[in-house]
Amino acid sequence: MSDGDAPVGSNLGQLIKQLDAIEFRTDRDLYNYARILRAIGFELYMRIGMDADMVTAILSQYKGKWWTFGAQSKIRAKLVGGHLKAGATAAKVLGLSGVKMYASFVKHFIKPEQEAEAEARKGKGSKKPGFSIGDKPSGSAGRPGESGRAA
Repeated sequence: MSDGDAPVGSNLGQLIKQLDAIEFRTDRDLYNYARILRAIGFELYMRIGMDADMVTAILSQYKGKWWTFGAQSKIRAKLVGGHLKAGATAAKVLGLSGVKMYASFVKHFIKPEQEAEAEARKGKGSKKPGFSIGDKPSGSAGRPGESGRAA
């Protein structure tokens, strides 16, 4: 999947299929992978976080046996919902890991390549005098056509 302009779906199953279809051939594939992984992490984080709140709310209203009081139900409900909250945080880290992966790729592969290319271009320009735009020609008195004029 090399098309960077394809919309990222909001359905979790569709996102996983998109992620599975990616083959790493270009830097654009890495970008799409990171983008889809971030969307999956965000979707899971939102769903699991909301489900944790719902489970906590439902279980805090539980009226059990006579020895289970309301305050105990609320404490126990928070303990149960806390496990889902931890899972939601893990999903958030999953999505963030895709973004960090692409940022690391840019830092360690793309930037050095761009710097090396710029350095090579700069080195070529200083060795060979050639056509340039915007620079003063070396060894001339000023603008073209002004070489015979007195200053």
